[in-house]
Amino acid sequence: MHAALLRFAHACLRRTPANAGIETPDHAPIARAMSNEPYIDSGAATFAQDAIEASRERLVLVDFWASWCGPCRSLAPVLEKLAGEYRDSLKLVKVDTDREQELAMQFGIRSLPTVLFFRDGRVVDQFMGALPESAIREKIDRYASSSHDLVLAEARDFYRNGNTETAKELLGKLMEAMPGNDAPVLQYMAWLSEEGDMEGAAAMAESVSREGRESPEYRAYQATLEFLPTGADAAGRDELAAALEEEPGNLDVRYRLARLLVSKREYAPAMDHLLEIIRRDRSFENDGARKTMLKIFELLGGKGELVSEYRTRLSRTLF
Repeated sequence: MHAALLRFAHACLRRTPANAGIETPDHAPIARAMSNEPYIDSGAATFAQDAIEASRERLVLVDFWASWCGPCRSLAPVLEKLAGEYRDSLKLVKVDTDREQELAMQFGIRSLPTVLFFRDGRVVDQFMGALPESAIREKIDRYASSSHDLVLAEARDFYRNGNTETAKELLGKLMEAMPGNDAPVLQYMAWLSEEGDMEGAAAMAESVSREGRESPEYRAYQATLEFLPTGADAAGRDELAAALEEEPGNLDVRYRLARLLVSKREYAPAMDHLLEIIRRDRSFENDGARKTMLKIFELLGGKGELVSEYRTRLSRTLF
């Protein structure tokens, strides 16, 4: 099941220019509508319709390029890949500046490639040169209202309400529609980790991008691996809680329970136990309780209400 979900379509479609410019006016609209390319070519005659009017419904990226431009050739597959991923909320339009010099002059194009972002009939952003994919994606996310976000939110609602199969099915379809986007993959990994399917989560983790590995979601996955009990320590939560109730002063049991809660992302109760260990014996496990709390702060990105509250409580306990 997981292998099927991980089959991402990474092929970047490239346009063959052999027949460019020979369509007759009568056939051009039909050919444009039937095109399977992730973009359309535009010029002065159709630009208002292709870009300006279209931007009233979704974000439009206009790539001003030329065949002799090396950075243009480097940028093209990146834009086409993103256009495929965001096809529900983004349209990619290309303008060959050698053929459309007046149009390029109209928009003040002085460097190639230049990409203009159109939204609601006007230019809202732009960049020049071959930016990294992550930087372009960040700009797109700023302006594109994606239906993918709605699907992801819907999947999370299904999962919270116990309809896990439907939730996973939605995420599977979302991953196929958004190859290269880490959000649905990270969410699926989180669910698998919570369910104890670390093998499945590890398989999916292989497809997470370098940027995605810096996200709080990925750090949470790593923490789950680090704190997950194994071997003799692999007692269940109820068993540990019962043992602690019988013997509240057993710091070993309390520490094991705290680490188990961290692996389940129940950070507040985990830190409550860690603070109690520090109060009773800071030297336990070579100051392990304090060090574990610092790891949790890092895991949570070092900010937020939970971090602020427990950082204050830790300071009061220590001093």
